[in-house]
Amino acid sequence: MHHHGPSEQRVPEKETMVDAIKALADPDLREAARERLAERGVDVVRALLDELLDETSAVPQWEIETLLAKRIGPAAFDEVTAALVAAEGEESRRRVSRVFTRFGAVDCYVVALTHPSARVRGSAAYGIQSVCSVAFGREPQPDVDYALVIDALIPLLADPDPDVAQRAEWVLTMLGPGVEERMRDIRVQGPGNLRAQALTVLAAVGGEEALSAADRATVERLIRIKGRDEPAQSLDTCSTSWIAVPTGDQQGVVELLGLYEARPATFALGLSVGGHDSHDGAEYGRVYVTPEVDGWTLVLGPWCNPVDPDRAEDVLRVVSELSRRYGRAQAYYFGEQGGGSGWLVAEGGAVVRRFGSYWDDDGARFTVGEPLPEERAACIEEGVVPVGDPGADEDEWTDLAAYLAPTLAGQLGVSPMDLGPHTTVRGVGAVALTPYAREHGRPCTGAYAI
Repeated sequence: MHHHGPSEQRVPEKETMVDAIKALADPDLREAARERLAERGVDVVRALLDELLDETSAVPQWEIETLLAKRIGPAAFDEVTAALVAAEGEESRRRVSRVFTRFGAVDCYVVALTHPSARVRGSAAYGIQSVCSVAFGREPQPDVDYALVIDALIPLLADPDPDVAQRAEWVLTMLGPGVEERMRDIRVQGPGNLRAQALTVLAAVGGEEALSAADRATVERLIRIKGRDEPAQSLDTCSTSWIAVPTGDQQGVVELLGLYEARPATFALGLSVGGHDSHDGAEYGRVYVTPEVDGWTLVLGPWCNPVDPDRAEDVLRVVSELSRRYGRAQAYYFGEQGGGSGWLVAEGGAVVRRFGSYWDDDGARFTVGEPLPEERAACIEEGVVPVGDPGADEDEWTDLAAYLAPTLAGQLGVSPMDLGPHTTVRGVGAVALTPYAREHGRPCTGAYAI
């Protein structure tokens, strides 16, 4: 920096920079301030980052993000990287990481994949995902050398930081057809420390069709061995739908529901499939069928949702049929974080009760039958007038009902949320395709914890 004579002459310049940054908070002054700051380029990066990290600042975060990542651009990359390494606390890290992943500079990200800081490596992988992903029908970037990006990401599959390794695995599944061949090479030639992850990526990218016969056999063998003495675990995805039948006749349930291509699956795999299938839009093509748990068999997946407008009619039919064969059968839906609840209870071939409660909709169109004794008991426990009684408050009941599915499931049978080491398990679970998949095509497999 060249000297401007006595230091007091330089103070106004510093002031104007701070003033310009503060002016970003004022819609009338914003445009001019942006221009002044963008012209100063790399000299204002530090001051902009300080403002970004000041949680009391009135300047919108996205104003600073855009200036750094888009206007000043890659010239600011090194300083933003340093700030990411130095950031303390979750919120500060999040703010700097957002700038870092918005540069869109693939060559900078590729270099940063080998940075000593795990935080930088993980954010660089995410930055690559943002620019290069071809998932969900996106077009590849014409100016990106995908082969080079893939090769740069591969070593991160064995990253000592599990979050970085997981991110690298996800990003590789989004980079298109070039990935499969590289993963096949690793399965055959190594390196050995990447073989297991390469199998996961392959399964995610190409589904089972992408696996060699030997690899497919490896996966099934692993599952059978793990499934033999695996303790039950809670099957709690953020949004869970399931059918519950009081029987150990897994085969009979599978046949009656018209499920096919059942493959052995551990609880961990079932949970992983369930999470995947309910997060990325409802996947009706596949379900997880538990082994016998405390005398019940549970079938999990969005296909089982008794109060999903697309599924309600069919679920009512199959649960009634199951109850004809096994005496009783139920179906439930539970969405955490206010996603609502639904239940369907059938006995001897007839529906006893169906009810749905959502925040955005009264769910009334799904109501069948009179309130169950367990529903009334839940009201009494909450200190509200029981549903169905004179003077019952409809709103109080719907608020309570929105959380009720797991409780009712536990009272009327076995709830998937309550499974654990204490549960008596017989047999091995399975992942199977539903009749929906016959009509609408197979689900994309996705990679799962085995």
